[in-house]
Amino acid sequence: MSRYGMSFARQHIEQGDYEEAILAATKEIEGGSAAPDPWFDRGQANELLERFVAAVADFERAIEIDRASREMDPFALDDAYFSALLAAARAEPVAEGLARLARDRALLPEGAHVAESLDWERRLRGELPSLLDKTRGVAG
Repeated sequence: MSRYGMSFARQHIEQGDYEEAILAATKEIEGGSAAPDPWFDRGQANELLERFVAAVADFERAIEIDRASREMDPFALDDAYFSALLAAARAEPVAEGLARLARDRALLPEGAHVAESLDWERRLRGELPSLLDKTRGVAG
């Protein structure tokens, strides 16, 4: 770390150097870090590079580690995880996306996005319009 409390990976993320952030976080992980931070940082860099499946895996590992250490802001971790999870789910075939969204409730049964994950399952199945569909009700 060069700035107190900020990892090299975090510095690279702030500078927009996401590939370098992944390398720095991976080096810290492979160096034996027992903290959730490098997993979280690598997850964020992967998400910013739209590597959502890799981001989900990293965030899930950060959540598992943080259960014991309680070092991270639980909402920040939950929010980052759900964002990557949803992006991955939306890019997959419906059955795989539904299974991926169910992982949110399994891993964080009392998380901030439980109801939202259920709504998104309905959206993926076509039972609920997407909040992102702005064409409904547009005159044309």
